[in-house]
Amino acid sequence: MLRQKLARMLYGRNGPDTVYNVCIWTAFAIAITNLFLRLWPLEIVYLLLFGYAMFRFFSRNVLRRRAENAAFRRFFALPIRAMRRRKQKNSDRAHVYKRCPGCKSQLRFPREKGEHTVRCPRCRSTFSVKI
Repeated sequence: MLRQKLARMLYGRNGPDTVYNVCIWTAFAIAITNLFLRLWPLEIVYLLLFGYAMFRFFSRNVLRRRAENAAFRRFFALPIRAMRRRKQKNSDRAHVYKRCPGCKSQLRFPREKGEHTVRCPRCRSTFSVKI
């Protein structure tokens, strides 16, 4: 019975998304920090973030919230992709990563010692790589 009432209340609402999660976790971190610092500006920031997260969660304007969430994800996609690429590059011991002098795209080569002549698959320029 309670589950049905809760489901009926949340029907047509936005619910949790990426912006909601970031706001909630940031507010939680600020609240924990504020337990030790006891600063009123942090309390205001915490309450504003928590209030905005709840507003997003219960919002009935789903299309607008989706557009905001997509813009947020697009904004942070490049740094996240760069961090993942750097992590993969650091953990890959079988390959060497070099940049093409023509188009500056990053290329992966097997770790074989010597000087190799390679062709960039993107711009078709030929250059030599010393590994």
